[in-house]
Amino acid sequence: MTMLSGTRPLRKEAASENRASLIAAYRRVRERSHEICAPLETEDYVIQTFQDVSPPKWHLAHTSWFFETFLLAPYEKDYAPFHPAFAYLFTADCETVGTFWPRRQRGLLARPTVREVFD
Repeated sequence: MTMLSGTRPLRKEAASENRASLIAAYRRVRERSHEICAPLETEDYVIQTFQDVSPPKWHLAHTSWFFETFLLAPYEKDYAPFHPAFAYLFTADCETVGTFWPRRQRGLLARPTVREVFD
């Protein structure tokens, strides 16, 4: 049986269905994110137009960070993060999860590259 935080044990079949559902949901979010960003040029991904509005690159990476942090790492034995710096750079202002790059400086991040974030 598999346990999800705050839930009762799941049958192996139900856990597998739940896993497939979560993966499909993540892929839909990622696909939609790609559609929204399609008109952008690479330089557009890092512009922070206002101190409290994060750039597109940050939002793309944050979605992946969230999926890794809350859905993969706790439930996948021996899970290794995609990129060691993502946890610090792309965590939301959530001090319970760890330290994070200041929101007002997200437009200053030249690295990781937009390509690395898409990967």
